[in-house]
Amino acid sequence: MQVTARAAFTALLALAAGGAGCENPRLPTGPSELTSGIVVYEDANFRGQSAHITGDVRDLADVRGPCEHYDSDATGGRYYYDWNDCISSVRVAPGWRATLFRDDNFRDDSLEITADVANLQLERHDCPHDGLNDCVTSVRVRQQ
Repeated sequence: MQVTARAAFTALLALAAGGAGCENPRLPTGPSELTSGIVVYEDANFRGQSAHITGDVRDLADVRGPCEHYDSDATGGRYYYDWNDCISSVRVAPGWRATLFRDDNFRDDSLEITADVANLQLERHDCPHDGLNDCVTSVRVRQQ
């Protein structure tokens, strides 16, 4: 499925506005032909669910995704799904680059990429999951 520029822009606007309703917004899935931005995947070797990102995302916890998390509180707790600490591989469109950060708001350790990364576990990093696998919380995406 090819994601149009308008659909990607609309998704980014919804993300920037904090989404509508109670549910976090979703990013469009990865296009079959990548011509802009990046595509993140939940599994290594570009497998699993994907999301197409063409602009900065300050906190991947604010974007509905495939990874399950549990938040406990005084009333019991709840399960929720997002892209925070959920990325294992990244495709990069020609002429684009991305910086992957361990913390929200583009903070903490980072990795800049200009080409596909099939397995973030193999990227040297101090993340407790090996490499930078499942440790990305914010992303900057730019044309070179």
